[in-house]
Amino acid sequence: MQAASASGYNEQNDFPDKTNMTQVLNPKRGYTGVIDEVRLLDFIQLSCLSKMSHSVLVESRHGKGDILVDSGSVIHAEADGLEGEGAFCEMLSWDGGRFQIGALPEERTASINRSWEYLLIEAIRYGNERAASTGAKGKCDSHSNGRGFSGIIEAIVLTDLVQLACMTRMDRVFVLESAGSVGKVYVRGGQVCHAEAGGLTGEDAFCELLKAEGGRFETLPYDGSIEPTIMKPWEYLLIDAVRFLDEQSGIPDDEEDEAGQDGEGSEEKNESLVQRLQRLKVSEKIRIAMTGDKESRVLLIRDSNRMVQLAIINNPRITEGEVTSIAYSRNVDEEVLRRIANNREWTKLYQVRSALAKNPKTPLAISIKMVQTLPANDLKEISRSKSVPAAVANAAKRHILQKR
Repeated sequence: MQAASASGYNEQNDFPDKTNMTQVLNPKRGYTGVIDEVRLLDFIQLSCLSKMSHSVLVESRHGKGDILVDSGSVIHAEADGLEGEGAFCEMLSWDGGRFQIGALPEERTASINRSWEYLLIEAIRYGNERAASTGAKGKCDSHSNGRGFSGIIEAIVLTDLVQLACMTRMDRVFVLESAGSVGKVYVRGGQVCHAEAGGLTGEDAFCELLKAEGGRFETLPYDGSIEPTIMKPWEYLLIDAVRFLDEQSGIPDDEEDEAGQDGEGSEEKNESLVQRLQRLKVSEKIRIAMTGDKESRVLLIRDSNRMVQLAIINNPRITEGEVTSIAYSRNVDEEVLRRIANNREWTKLYQVRSALAKNPKTPLAISIKMVQTLPANDLKEISRSKSVPAAVANAAKRHILQKR
């Protein structure tokens, strides 16, 4: 593990100083700046989603540790005598401190071989159990408002920076400096509500800021004095942003990506496609999800990132059969199911309505609404099902009685 700062951790005021931050950054590598009040769990999640490779040196009043992330996989963790999954869960249960990003060591230990999704779930469970045993409020709960961590982030693209801010439900203003220009992105309650750059505001300003390849950022408190100019959820904002970048680069919407060309394909080709998709960053996956072929969409719908799943639903070439299959899936985010339910053309299809009603992941109000449109054989099946919520089964029973 890398040596910790000689000064150690001071609970009162031992956080990275913005004046010591790197001032010059390769513009092709993104933004550098200090971020605070971020949960370590959210930063690790972003590191994995964006296929980052780095070491994360962590200092807290609870102790010190190191987490190694290699191409989006957590491969090692150690903290105060612990190693592997135990050390990882211990560090993610800490309620505050600072982190420092560094390069992966050339010779590194691999003490973890679980998926990052499994590790984060285990870390949340560990934190909640630890909090319950001490009578304290859970620190790893997804709604935790703990002080969090502070650290210098280098070479982060704007879309990833915004994603981190929204996942952490920040109230912050990001001041972005690049090539002599300055812009601002306002985040309130985990949603981008305003942006301004070069006389532009709203989504136009946000897209303008995306043209810059890098620079530095600074965070300021959000004072609530700005009138919102951006209303759409941040996931859709970033999806549209990726589409904008493609248009700016001259990539046509219907271009076939090398990773998603049509054709039957052999088992060897499918394995190669899976491997290539796994190596892609989130922004690259979103582009393929929006423009790629059916084979790529079938694989990418399994991706754990909600933005990738939503991008597939927004692909103009998606088929009714794919929509039905997704509506049945218990592995997609509920926002994807809500998006399907809000599309009148798709809900005209009996198969889609039936899938939404029977999927336990579907939001309850939507499931009950779909139940009311189904024939008697589906109602009987749902009324006896052990997998749907009780409220949905009861709605099916009531509707059977009404039809008699």
